Amino acid sequence: MGKATFTEWAGQGGAGCYRHRGRAMLLIADSDMGAAADAAIAAAGGRPLRRIAWADVEAGLAAVVAAPVVLAEAGGVAPERLEQALPTLCRFLDAMETRGVVTFGPDQIDLVARHLMGAPVELLCDATIPQRALALAQAALPRALMLNDSMPDRVEDDRHAYNPQGSESDDQHIRRMAEGIAQISRITAGLLSHTAPTEGAPGTRDLADRRRSFASEPAPGGQVVTPQEVRRVIQLRQSRSRFFGQFIGEGLFEDPAWDMLLDLFAAELEGNRVSVSSLCIAAGVAPTTALRWIARMTDMGLFVRHPDPVDRRRAFMTLSPRASEAMRAYLVAARKA
Repeated sequence: MGKATFTEWAGQGGAGCYRHRGRAMLLIADSDMGAAADAAIAAAGGRPLRRIAWADVEAGLAAVVAAPVVLAEAGGVAPERLEQALPTLCRFLDAMETRGVVTFGPDQIDLVARHLMGAPVELLCDATIPQRALALAQAALPRALMLNDSMPDRVEDDRHAYNPQGSESDDQHIRRMAEGIAQISRITAGLLSHTAPTEGAPGTRDLADRRRSFASEPAPGGQVVTPQEVRRVIQLRQSRSRFFGQFIGEGLFEDPAWDMLLDLFAAELEGNRVSVSSLCIAAGVAPTTALRWIARMTDMGLFVRHPDPVDRRRAFMTLSPRASEAMRAYLVAARKA
């Protein structure tokens, strides 16, 4: 006899569910999207709690008194339905102090990111069953055992900060990058303090205070960084794969953090806006990986998210003021090297 599916477990009126000793897991999915979820919950060792259709999210979550891990299968769900349901899901996770896993398709990246980027969820684009299961298992861990619990609360957004999941090596990479950018910012502040001493005491001004618009500003010493320069750097980086991809594939030079910093800085100089989905493309890695990096770099104060006032399904990403100043100073220094 095979394993019972989520629907079969939940259909036993709870008796079967409570004989299962794993962490309670709640499924949000329409009837035609449950097979992969059933398999993932079973593989993660979860205890199926109940299943809620997307049309019933508000009433269904209001009736939940426990704090289960939530698996939400959003692929193929109408945008209008998600517009109503995702904010409710976000409020539920915050109120219950629990975590979730949300799966979706590439065409839904902007919509899902607008509502859930920064929420206590793992965002999975085109996820496999093993990827779902791994994310659920991580979400089910006690907070004391979860990675990155000490990440600084520095989200420059209107949502609460959270500690995203990921590998320790990635987090160390991000921290080193943030420390490097902070050092560049301090050096830049020192240079500017010598050229304009009347604006404030040397080394005491916050670079973020000097950021006024998206227009290109003079770099230290009056030098201007042009968008053409930045695009040239991006082009050179991308060209490496054409020559070396034959040896190990395009993954040899993957560096999503730096690629996204360059893309956002170029867009800033050009006066363009970058959606979350476009930034995922610029990262040059799988969308799920790119979204994880975007969340971390927002937490670290490198990125800022801006909801699109016209299209509620999208959000735009920009560099934070300090990251922008550091990029400008870096490129001027690289020009002199």
